[in-house]
Order: sequence, then structure tokens, then C-alpha cells
Amino acid sequence: MDFRQLRYFISVAEHLNFTQAAQHHYITQTAISQQIIALETQLGVKLFNRTNRSVQLTPAGKTFLRESRIMVARADEAIKLTRHAASGLVGNLKIGFLGPNEKPFMPTLIRQFRRKYPNIVFSLHQSGIDDIHEALEHRFLDVAFTLPFHLDKIAGLTWEAKIKRADLSGEPFVVIEREVAPGAFDAMIQDCVKSGFTPNIVAQSRFLETVLLLIESDVGISILPRFFELYATPNLRFIELEGENETMKLVVAHHVDNDNPTIPLFLEELKTVLEQLQPNK
Repeated sequence: MDFRQLRYFISVAEHLNFTQAAQHHYITQTAISQQIIALETQLGVKLFNRTNRSVQLTPAGKTFLRESRIMVARADEAIKLTRHAASGLVGNLKIGFLGPNEKPFMPTLIRQFRRKYPNIVFSLHQSGIDDIHEALEHRFLDVAFTLPFHLDKIAGLTWEAKIKRADLSGEPFVVIEREVAPGAFDAMIQDCVKSGFTPNIVAQSRFLETVLLLIESDVGISILPRFFELYATPNLRFIELEGENETMKLVVAHHVDNDNPTIPLFLEELKTVLEQLQPNK
């Protein structure tokens, strides 16, 4: 028994006419009759009562019709889902991100991606740079936003329009723990030393949100990327560091051997969103 025979049987049962069922499948009446006989032989039951004037389903045939429709529908759905999975239209996508870094574009990206691909189930995982890189390496994440860490043109808390890094020598610093972002931590220390002082670190946290909270609570200052200005409040000011022109790039990464078909769809949507967010677009 195969699905072709089931489709032939369903057609005969719906038409109650072998000729019309054969025409529906573009085969001869003899061919479809032979398939029904073969099916009845395999099942060991009679599916139709046939006379010269009519074709009627037997009680067994009625039961088999109900089950055949279910089997064919499930097979069709399985084929559709399999094809969608191969194309990335159905599947799972695990996305890693740092946190505030992605705020300018992430809400729009997620909203548009969900709208375009409603059958892709995605999960978001916030973590530090090293943890993200490790998760990518071990395939715990499919794609992630991270930093190839270079210190950005940044700003700290003060009431001046601009300030030089050397002017921060007497200030208490609040920073991200080194184990979370060693590249950023070391770059900050080195640049301060170049400016003639070692920063007085009074508080550390694994989370950027906590660092911002501590700064707003007057615990200290910090050197952060410009995009953190999105979190500015009356008590949390971001001021440009004068003479600083280093940059920090936020990159999106995935393992070269990860064959998850949803990844190209996500990257394409990311490209679209970033183009939409560019000025004069």
C-alpha cells in the first residue's frame, strides 16, 4: 500500500465513479480499478460494492476513507514542513547578544523577522563577549552579536560639554568585570595609563545595566560606547571624550560549519533593517 493508492481510493470514494476518478488522475479506468483491487487484496477487505449502475462504499470502506484522508493530509503536511525546514521557513534559531549594544536595531529586527517568518522559533540569549564566543564555538548559539573589541569614541559622566581623558584621573570608576569583556577592560586601562593615570576602580559588575545604575547612583563614572546615550536620564549624562577617535564595531557572527537554514534568512533581514535605519533612507 502506498500513498498513490490511497489517493486513488479517496477519489473513487468521493466520485463513486471509477471513470470520473480515473479522469481526475489522468489515468485509464482499468488502471485505477486494478489499483483498488490491489488495495483490497492487501487489506483483506472489500472497500466498494460494485454493480453495473452504481459504486457504493462498504462499512469497511467508509472507515478506511476517514483514515485515508487523515494519512494523506498528514503526509502532505510532513512534505510541506520538510521542504520549509530545508528552506529555513520552519526551524529554530538561537541568537546571542550583549545587551544595550543592540538596542538601536534589535527591536525592529525581531519584529520584522517574526512577521516575515512566523514559523521560525527563536530564542534570545544575553551574555558577555567571551561567553558568546564560546557558545558560538560549541554550537550553543546559531548567530550572535558581539565585539571584535576596540575602544569606541566614548563618553563619561560630567557636567562639561567635552572632557579630556586625563581630566578623569581623580574620578572613581565603575566598570564591567574583566572576565566578561577582557578586551574592553584592558583597552580602557591602557588608554588611561597613556593619559598619565591608572583608573581608580571602585565598583564592578558583570552586567552593563548594573554599571549604568551605579553611575546614576553617583557611585562613579565609566567610559562607554556612544550608543549608550540611549539610556541617558537627567541624572545620567553622556559627555564626549575630547580627542578620542577610536572605534568599536558591533559584528554579527556564526560558525562557518553551522548549516541551520534559518541563519541566511536572519542575516538578510538584518541587512534590510540596518539599511532602513540609515540616515536619508
